[in-house]
Amino acid sequence: MFKRISLIFLVLVMFVVVRVVPAYLGQPTAEAFANISPLAALALCGGMMFPTRIAFILTFGTFITSDIILNLKYEQPIINYYSLFLLVLFAVIFTGGYLLRKHRRINVLLGCTIASSLLFYLLLNSVSFFMDPHYTKNMAGWFQANTTGVPGYPPAWLFGIRTLISNSIFALVFYFALSPKSDTLMKAPHLSQTT
Repeated sequence: MFKRISLIFLVLVMFVVVRVVPAYLGQPTAEAFANISPLAALALCGGMMFPTRIAFILTFGTFITSDIILNLKYEQPIINYYSLFLLVLFAVIFTGGYLLRKHRRINVLLGCTIASSLLFYLLLNSVSFFMDPHYTKNMAGWFQANTTGVPGYPPAWLFGIRTLISNSIFALVFYFALSPKSDTLMKAPHLSQTT
């Protein structure tokens, strides 16, 4: 039991570090690693593949801990609209993964990863559109929030691409790490090892 709790704690700390450390390495590093995070993949795969309690602790423990650290770093209130919205998004992704527990196939996982990444991107940029005074509050402003973003910053579409790629990579890593061998491609009969 202690070994299992220690492993869960170690994984939680590792995910927090991956999300938080770039912010402490300066603006160029933070921008380079923006939206490269295992959290959405953890929420989806956790809900789909981990025992419920472990999935809940890892997903929401990682999010809450890293969000508090980031909010303190950027001198934001510990609880703010952005954090609450992200929490709701991760809860939706987690619930989607939980509802797909009986469909643990790689094509289902990749389809859900793409769908949740697009949902995450559109909803988060829509919140930015409504809350950020840099955007005019019309369709052109919403389009800007979802494409070029605020002038002087990397374009919003780049964050979308990073989100999609990193979520897909992390989801595949979780899938192959957590699936029993019979569920993975390694046992497929047409992939015999002949050398």
